[in-house]
Amino acid sequence: MISSQLFSNFLRRRRFLRYAQPVDRRMSYKLGRLLLLLIGLILINSLAMVRFEGLGWQDALWLSITTATTVGYGDFSAASWQGRLVTVVCMYMFAIGLLAQFAAEFFESRLQIREDKKSGNWAWKDMKNHLLILNTPDDNTDVYLESLIREIRATPELAELPIQLLTHKYPHGLPHEVSQQGVVHRHGVAEDNANLMAVNASEAAYIAILARTAGDPISDSLTFDVLSRLDELGSDAMIAAECAVDGNRQRLKEAGAGVVIRPIRAYPELLVRSLVAPGTETVLENLFTHDQSHMVRVDFDFEGLVWKQMVFALLDADLGQPVAYIDDGGVHTTPAPDKLCSGKAIITLMREQQQVNADLVAKCLQQ
Repeated sequence: MISSQLFSNFLRRRRFLRYAQPVDRRMSYKLGRLLLLLIGLILINSLAMVRFEGLGWQDALWLSITTATTVGYGDFSAASWQGRLVTVVCMYMFAIGLLAQFAAEFFESRLQIREDKKSGNWAWKDMKNHLLILNTPDDNTDVYLESLIREIRATPELAELPIQLLTHKYPHGLPHEVSQQGVVHRHGVAEDNANLMAVNASEAAYIAILARTAGDPISDSLTFDVLSRLDELGSDAMIAAECAVDGNRQRLKEAGAGVVIRPIRAYPELLVRSLVAPGTETVLENLFTHDQSHMVRVDFDFEGLVWKQMVFALLDADLGQPVAYIDDGGVHTTPAPDKLCSGKAIITLMREQQQVNADLVAKCLQQ
């Protein structure tokens, strides 16, 4: 069972990393040129071995390759002065040095690429249809990001998307718990068109703009600037933006944010749900305020009531919308419609200024 889960996680990681295969064109061109020169010298030497030493093409290529790689098995060698001269010029003077240079350039490029990826200086040019996270909170960044990414990976609609992070933090690499979830990052600020183009913002499927400091109006100003830049780049992504000051919500929506949500650091699930189900953030946020829709616990004893009948009765009596009941075993949220329920309280969703109490609920359910 464990090995099956590990294999499944490996396949998922491969799927969301397939969009992020980096290509350094300049280095590829340089290595390709060295390789072509090396192949050309091997072919010239092989031709000379066929012409002056009377070897077949297979033996001639074998001799040239073993000479260039300095293996030198000794099963073949040049005997004529013409063959030896060509070997000295092509192999000893050029091919061996070119091969060493090719190997050095290759390993150096791999080390540089690895360092650029780790430090956030690498441009993942092939990444498309990804989830892009712009900016990071100034406080408890590691803990929040780990929770946010874990929730993204647990959401079916987002589970296999590649994730890229643009932040001024982490110049020495992402935390291990974050990078292991298939996240790559770009070091820089989102208030810069060059950085937004480097993370392929115009190709992203989802964009989350995080407020650096919850409650600070400056964070909203930065978010507004980012939204303006995304509009210039022609982004069609679903954009969720955190808003530190409620008075700025409408301005952010008019600037292009499809969803505007308060920065709630303890519950990154709210941000994730708003991306895949826009509108849910309004319902969830209203539950935290008493002057709008809010949850009420009504304590009374009941036994053997069908859940759907309870819901219909209370709705018909305008006593809220039941969402859960409580018994000695705990809270049971949205049980099956035909479930027989017994308990000591219910939790009901009330609209603004709606009144409810235990006597009204008990009387309603007894009818």
